[in-house]
Amino acid sequence: MRTSKFFKTGLLLFVASLGLISCGDDDKEPEIVVDPVSENVEYYIEGKVVADNAALDGVSVTAGEATAITDENGQYSLTVKDKKTYTVSFAKKGYRTVSDASVEIAKNATNKSLIALNVTMSKEGVPVTVNPEEEAVITDKGEGEIKGATSALIVPAGAVSATTDIALTPYWEVSAINETPGVKKEAVAILNIAITSSQDVALNENVDLFVANTDLSGAYYFDEVEVYEKTNARAIGDWKKYADAAFDKATNSYIAAIKKGSSLNKDYSIRVKSEKNVSETKNDEILKEDSYSNAGNMSATTYDIPYTAKLGWEISASGLDEGALSLVKAAIAAQEGGSEGVYTVNKTFTAHVSGDYILYFSCKAKYVEKEYTFSIAGKKVTVKVKHYLGVEFVYTNQSSSMHGGGSIG
Repeated sequence: MRTSKFFKTGLLLFVASLGLISCGDDDKEPEIVVDPVSENVEYYIEGKVVADNAALDGVSVTAGEATAITDENGQYSLTVKDKKTYTVSFAKKGYRTVSDASVEIAKNATNKSLIALNVTMSKEGVPVTVNPEEEAVITDKGEGEIKGATSALIVPAGAVSATTDIALTPYWEVSAINETPGVKKEAVAILNIAITSSQDVALNENVDLFVANTDLSGAYYFDEVEVYEKTNARAIGDWKKYADAAFDKATNSYIAAIKKGSSLNKDYSIRVKSEKNVSETKNDEILKEDSYSNAGNMSATTYDIPYTAKLGWEISASGLDEGALSLVKAAIAAQEGGSEGVYTVNKTFTAHVSGDYILYFSCKAKYVEKEYTFSIAGKKVTVKVKHYLGVEFVYTNQSSSMHGGGSIG
């Protein structure tokens, strides 16, 4: 009997000791660590640079102190720290520098959010020496024929008073991606032309400016075309109407006169009348939404948060012939920046998750939808555009609150 009592007493003590050990483990304090994702506040300006509808590598991109070089896909990434408007420049030897692109990190931007900026660059025009006694045909590629050139200038004999070098450089301005929602009627630029002359003198005669029609067959063309002139070379968007332009079937181009008395050192913009319906910015497209649980583990750990962003824009058009579609795509590309197509950017953030915590995160695409209406060869044509503006990244770390019967908050 004594042996039995001793055994029972020892068993009770053993069970009690196990209980004490168990409670000691449960009462261990979770390891709390600083999450570098939340501590390191930064935002991303990402985009693609194209020229002649192809990716352009080796472009130097600068926004304040942030710099990048476009890769073989024409893509770049800038990291900035502040919520403000940034002026972004793009430069490559042999190409016209883009120095007036603008992008805003909004006041309500979430940490690690991304905004897109796509740009089209153009090669510098080839100068042509013009003799005042002879007619000259100048294109963006140098002296030559109007056919096959993006832009051309016919300078008649006597239009200039002295021998001068003249160059034509077609270019596309960078448009603001955050437009005011609603319907607006406006003349939108399909192409801008920078004309430079080594002798800045007034013209003695009218000079004809040609801009190629993008439908090579000539069966489709914009009905309402205007020419604007830049009134302040340094100001962004400081344009006023200069003249009407007409479609010339013989050269398959739009033609307008630069009037006698004007300076050749000026920028001109070829624009077509349009109606545009812009939606509110939307963020209902989830790119990735997930969680990582470190509940029950008192030690801190790390977790990689990956997602794939969508950038760029795409057109929805039905019932359009190839020629009409080429016109629409060229006009929209001039407005939206870059070339048609949605591309992807992969991002990964390494988060530190405290002991007994759960990480939640969500990545949503920000986009806007637009409808463009043009008059083409006597008919109204409407197409839809979906433009991805960037990514909204939201995440949080929460205590599991499971010890003692709690629940996840």
